[in-house]
Amino acid sequence: MKRRSYCSFCGKQLDVDTLEGKDRQVCKDCKKVYYENPLPVASVILANKDREILLVKREREPFKDMWCCPIGFAEVGESIEAAALRELKEEAGIDGSIVQLIDVSSHRNPFYGDLLIVSFEAEKLGGKEKAGDDASDYGYFPAMNLPKLAFDSQEKAIQRFIELKRDLWSMHDSLETFVERTIQDKIVYPGNLLSDELTIAVQENSGKIVDLWLNDISSNPSTKSYHRHDREDLVSRAMFILGQFEQWLKGAKTESEFKNFYYMLGRQRRQEGIPLEELVSSLSILKKHIWMFTYSFGVWEKAVDIYRMFELGERLVYFFDKIVYYTVTGYRSAAKRSANRL
Repeated sequence: MKRRSYCSFCGKQLDVDTLEGKDRQVCKDCKKVYYENPLPVASVILANKDREILLVKREREPFKDMWCCPIGFAEVGESIEAAALRELKEEAGIDGSIVQLIDVSSHRNPFYGDLLIVSFEAEKLGGKEKAGDDASDYGYFPAMNLPKLAFDSQEKAIQRFIELKRDLWSMHDSLETFVERTIQDKIVYPGNLLSDELTIAVQENSGKIVDLWLNDISSNPSTKSYHRHDREDLVSRAMFILGQFEQWLKGAKTESEFKNFYYMLGRQRRQEGIPLEELVSSLSILKKHIWMFTYSFGVWEKAVDIYRMFELGERLVYFFDKIVYYTVTGYRSAAKRSANRL
């Protein structure tokens, strides 16, 4: 990097002196000290809905014909954010807005000297992609499979960007899978759903969950008929239901098998004289204890943890809605048959 030879105030030749522990250029005549500050550089990371990152190919040196994110120096009187959006427009033809700051990096460049590179995430508001200014081409590249970039600082910033987006992308993928399979009426493994690890935790701790459920229905006023019911039978059936939750998720049980079990459960409870509302309450309480146990099992530091619990809750609702429907159907069938006999 070129250095000054003469003072811009008095025109005298500059000398070097040690000030504040560093060698600095100083005018011996007017005593003006020339502090060397890093040049501010704005860099923009813009990704499309397919998680591809916009890159431009450099038309000039340094790093001619290499790919990079839109990047350039901030100008006097221009904020660093405005500089980033200007470079995005000039080099790629896109009108954008700043989403967030991604990274700040110091860099020593043999051509420009010390640089302070500020990287932002931006979103597209308008415009049409085209190579401009000092770019010869543009393209969108998968975030996980980018070409070698011209600037190490941008590789670092993009890795930071990917880390910031990882949980959001995981939640998006999981939600899409969940919604798609809900519409198809088939939520099964392997689903790569974020709540899968919680469903595994349910199976691994089924004994604890059933104990909590049993203690609850044995004293809950909404399940009075269960206070005197055989505890071993209750434990056996609750464990079976928890096992079926996993089997249902895996698709190991056909809808017919699933329906028949709960249809017969409803008929049996009717024959035992358990009121329908108490039967439904007992199932709701089991769902509650599955939820509460996994709630205490989770860690609540990230949005992805909250989403994971939301997703599990939706899967529980879907599962228990089915079993309540089939159980009530069986119960009413038994009640109707009993009435016909009379």
